[in-house]
Amino acid sequence: MTSKATVTNVGAEADDVVFGLSATIAAAVAYLLPFGIIFLLIEDDNEFVRYNTAQSVAYTLGLYLFRFALNFVFGMMPGFVSLLVAPFMMVFNLAIFVGLVFMAYKAFSGDLFEAPVFADMAHSLEESI
Repeated sequence: MTSKATVTNVGAEADDVVFGLSATIAAAVAYLLPFGIIFLLIEDDNEFVRYNTAQSVAYTLGLYLFRFALNFVFGMMPGFVSLLVAPFMMVFNLAIFVGLVFMAYKAFSGDLFEAPVFADMAHSLEESI
């Protein structure tokens, strides 16, 4: 498992086209979850787009499942404790969004960004589908 983020400039070719979009635009759009799942299931040729879609799905589903678990645990606590946790959850949701925007930007720039925890999940997801 990788412990630090790595960025590789893969130089996605301008003539790479996926679903009528350039590879960098398709990889950035993949960070919108419905498109990420669709691209992951359909795209076979472009490794750059395929990896970004796998990372998008792993990141989004992984963090939202974690968020669901936190909501479940904190939702069972008394009202006052739940109110103390609410600002933390808002910051957590904002961090998820900022992470998605950052990874979409890196994909749009043609850089292959590997998120520290989710890169391994993305590689295994990419290989299994």
